Amino acid sequence: MGLSENQKKLIQSISQNDIIAAKKCAIACVVEDTTSKNSWFCNKYKTILESSGNNMIELPHDLKNILCVEDVSNSFKEGRYYLSVRESAVFDNIIRMKKVNEKLMEMGIPYLNSTLLYGESGTGKTTFGRYIAYKTGLPFCYLKFSDLVDSYMGSTSKNISKAFSYAISNPCVFMLDEIDCISIRRSSSGSGSSGELARITITMMQELDKLTNDIIIIGATNRKDRIDEALLRRFSLKHEVSVLDKKEKIEMVHQYLLDIRMNFPEFEISKLVNNIENQSILLNELIRMIALKIAEQVA
Repeated sequence: MGLSENQKKLIQSISQNDIIAAKKCAIACVVEDTTSKNSWFCNKYKTILESSGNNMIELPHDLKNILCVEDVSNSFKEGRYYLSVRESAVFDNIIRMKKVNEKLMEMGIPYLNSTLLYGESGTGKTTFGRYIAYKTGLPFCYLKFSDLVDSYMGSTSKNISKAFSYAISNPCVFMLDEIDCISIRRSSSGSGSSGELARITITMMQELDKLTNDIIIIGATNRKDRIDEALLRRFSLKHEVSVLDKKEKIEMVHQYLLDIRMNFPEFEISKLVNNIENQSILLNELIRMIALKIAEQVA
């Protein structure tokens, strides 16, 4: 008996290192098998594959305090995500380079699909990384350097290497958040804490150089000016994520409300937007307003 279409798609997804798509194809494969001899096997693994829990992917014990890896295929709500024209252009470039990298990989040419996002806190840099993972069907792998340095200052380089080794083995969107915490511009003294950070910066560059074409790197920082120049050159695209203007914030609120099928008077939306500049705070305040409205309805 020949391969079914779902089995073909499963093999194709595995060959492309698309873990999330492979999982969906595997579910389809067990569903299409209606034979009684395989019913126990199919029911067991269908349940396991469909159990998303909180969408966090189980990590080896030595990585649990270093990395967070998430399957965003179900948790990310695309209809509620506002993508500005500026970030839309960045998204298009990342997707284009993903396709280019597939061709380069066939030719044995290494190339890093890497983007550095910089700008004020609360402008949505991490959420943009999740959006990329959602649209590409890849796991979202999140490494926050401020936590890593605070907890593991004496062995930060070793833990960075562990995190990158995981990414190489599990193609993903690899989010390097608060990268300025470990990659300050190197001084000539090379002693004390500055010497340690210089060694960590070198480790970072070495690990980035090892990455394969099927990994998408998204770096994020509020302080691009602090990052070592040699590390900056590892990012093929550097993009400033700016605060949304009033028109964009209103569009963002309308898009969110449309997705949940809820309305607010325009004067309330205008007041909300005028009083809050940071879009992360704006979103939190919008959710609070939604919760209060629902509370009134169920009272």
